[in-house]
Amino acid sequence: FWLKFEFAMKEVITVHIGQAGCQVGQDLWELFCLEHDIQPDGQRSEDQRNEDEGDDDPFNAFFSETSAGQHVPRSVFIDTDPSSAEDLQDSGNPYRNLHHPDSIISYKQDAKNNYFEGRRMAKDQGIVDEVMDRIRRQEQLCENLQGFFVFRAVGGGTGSGIGNEILAQIRKEYDRKSIFEPCVYPSTEQSSCIVEPYNAVFATANSMASADLTLMLDNQAAYKMCQNNLKVANPTFGHLNRIIAQMVSATTTSLRFPSQINASLAEIVSNLVADKAYRYPLISLAPVCDPKAKDHNNFSTREVIFELFKPHNILADCGKTLQMNRYTAIAVLMRGFEDGKPSRVISDTASVASGGLGGRNPIEPNQVMTALQELMKPRTGAPSVVKFLPWIGDSGFKVGIVGQPPKIPGYPKVGDAPFMANSLRQAGMIANTTAVRSMFVRTYEKFLMLKYHKAYIWQFMEASGELDEFDDAQEKMRQGIIDNYEQLLNLSLQDERGHDERLVLHGGTHHEA
Repeated sequence: FWLKFEFAMKEVITVHIGQAGCQVGQDLWELFCLEHDIQPDGQRSEDQRNEDEGDDDPFNAFFSETSAGQHVPRSVFIDTDPSSAEDLQDSGNPYRNLHHPDSIISYKQDAKNNYFEGRRMAKDQGIVDEVMDRIRRQEQLCENLQGFFVFRAVGGGTGSGIGNEILAQIRKEYDRKSIFEPCVYPSTEQSSCIVEPYNAVFATANSMASADLTLMLDNQAAYKMCQNNLKVANPTFGHLNRIIAQMVSATTTSLRFPSQINASLAEIVSNLVADKAYRYPLISLAPVCDPKAKDHNNFSTREVIFELFKPHNILADCGKTLQMNRYTAIAVLMRGFEDGKPSRVISDTASVASGGLGGRNPIEPNQVMTALQELMKPRTGAPSVVKFLPWIGDSGFKVGIVGQPPKIPGYPKVGDAPFMANSLRQAGMIANTTAVRSMFVRTYEKFLMLKYHKAYIWQFMEASGELDEFDDAQEKMRQGIIDNYEQLLNLSLQDERGHDERLVLHGGTHHEA
């Protein structure tokens, strides 16, 4: 059953913390500008201004418009290392005048890849106060603020230590607003520093009550995606950030374009998070394809939906256990249209979804749902690709459709050749699944190994850390996240054994000390 919603604009403020948060933010805002026909200086062409619906145009949820007609991102960038600010404001960066200068904050000393150093700097140097002052200025430009996107990585000192303090203060001051946290988690093999497990566990354990939804990402999954899907032999962080930006763009389409679902952060949270203990979904994107193979693929709606659930399109490395786990909820956000042929008849609902695509056939919700049902109950009798917790059944899907095709920026510059193949259709998925537990277990085990050997603990002690905090973080991580997901799997196992006694639980840790 589909309802037609009138779009009521609700603003979103983005906060980019640390090197990773700032670099992803730079690529993300370039992509938003490309998608909404905003020039690098924030201006729109005269034709676009004439077509603009005014202040209620959906993309203004992320941009504020000045009296001079410049569209300014509702964003705040913060990094203790000055290089992030220098990159944003570099004379060679065509987007150097896009962001308000006061929204870019930098310092002269980094946090030394140390959670406690970041926490100390946040308090002693007044970093949190300065960031919150910039956020309040952005909030004053909003009429109906709905929430925040806070981008960070938790492997370093700035994203973990300062990031936690900023998140806690945002939660304290804006308790009724939704907070989404795209979070880059430590990878299986690649590491920027040896103490990443310490920083990640401290950041995770001490921010459980801060965000409403933490979108789990890792660089290694993006790296493999570039190598295997895009055929880039030696991906750079630029490639990885482009991929992450595309995924965030795909999962925010309902917030920036007219759509067939209620475009609200709170609505997304209520559909994805049944219990706050399980608020760590994965995200995926499809299609992700080598530009040279563009003419050899059609990527119908059915094929795009199928691709979403393949491990190589999910931006988190959960090992080979994805299909062995269970989903609690899935949001699929589809964008684009069916083909280039004009449709003979377009219904009122379809015309809303098409987003002004000149009579092209919109993607039909029934096609999306049929593909999803086929994944759950394959025609061939093959094992189901998508399995929900047994008490959820097949009602765990939320589908949104936006009639705007994706735009693929060039690499290394926006105007260069596209870094991945363009398509008439694209889908992003936010999936709440017990498979995310493997990411936490992996980092937790590395944390235990370092802690057991007392490796590098002295560095954290010198930065005002306490030994008891290591034990507290370990307990919170184990009991508050890892054990909760395992309990969910055990409940599912007990229920499903009534139909198949061969089922067993793999990877359980409840018997360990």
